Amino acid sequence: MALRRRGPPSASAPPLEDENQGRELVFTSLLDAPDRIPRERFSLRPGDEIDFWGLLGCRHGRVLFISTFRRALLVFDPVNGDRLCVAIPLYLERYVFGGAVVCAAGDDQGHVHGDCHSSPFKVVLVGTRENHPAIAWVYSSETGMWSNLVFTTEPCDGLIDVHFPCTLVDNVLYWWLYGHDNGILEFDLHTQTLAVTEGPSPVDINSINSRIIRGEDGGVGVAVFSYLSLKMWKREVSSQGIHTWLLQKIVVFHKIIDLTHQIKARKEAIVGYSEDAHALFIKVSCCSGPHTFIVELESMQSRKINQSFLENSYHPFADFFTAGNCLSLYHRSS
Repeated sequence: MALRRRGPPSASAPPLEDENQGRELVFTSLLDAPDRIPRERFSLRPGDEIDFWGLLGCRHGRVLFISTFRRALLVFDPVNGDRLCVAIPLYLERYVFGGAVVCAAGDDQGHVHGDCHSSPFKVVLVGTRENHPAIAWVYSSETGMWSNLVFTTEPCDGLIDVHFPCTLVDNVLYWWLYGHDNGILEFDLHTQTLAVTEGPSPVDINSINSRIIRGEDGGVGVAVFSYLSLKMWKREVSSQGIHTWLLQKIVVFHKIIDLTHQIKARKEAIVGYSEDAHALFIKVSCCSGPHTFIVELESMQSRKINQSFLENSYHPFADFFTAGNCLSLYHRSS
């Protein structure tokens, strides 16, 4: 299903604290009938406090929002309707904030992420300001308290792109940094450390056409899309801790989507990544209109999404019910 904010389709991206104002937050199912779930089941009604909140991401059955106006975070469970508002411990002017919600339960003992409604969770809040160290805190729902503030060891010359969620790979959260040549901000959930590392070569890479993903070997990777190809990068770490990016695979895109090869794209973008399904959501705009595809990275199989409202940036949401897995998306209209 997809989660959408409704607003003027031609409006430009507003400031973070205002980007949800006057918009409706709607889940729309991607499942076919009879499994399709009515959007009213999980939607937030207009007039709720969500009007003033910006979306940071969806993970492990929960959705995370931020309001810099209220200086607070909101954790929302769409299935049972639970909401928890958490005050930001220290608000710093001119910082750009990002964040993530993760289940606090481990992967062992048969725990299935996505069925985490009664499990404790953690919220990671990170902040960036140009030429200042990046900062991070962790909130625990078990204690109701924030951790001590942690910093990067050096000033950060890039900012988090608030329009794109982070990616969780093996207990590390990764954010793209803009204003920095493919810099990546990463927070280790185990060691509670924050660092800035380099991404692949900057040629043809930007936040619109690339996503941080899980690599084939379980490490961190990057997918870069152009209309003609999908490039898959992986990061290798030497015994001395030196990071090296290798171009692992180039896939001819016309071989995995149902579009005529001669069609010339006017615009292309990676608009979402599902950690649960290990799948990219790719949009191609051409003379016949926008076309959005889900590309499963393991099989390189694709299917077209027949949803006319899907436009710019999606936040996949997955949950588990008795009948199986329910995949959702959040759509960010701009």
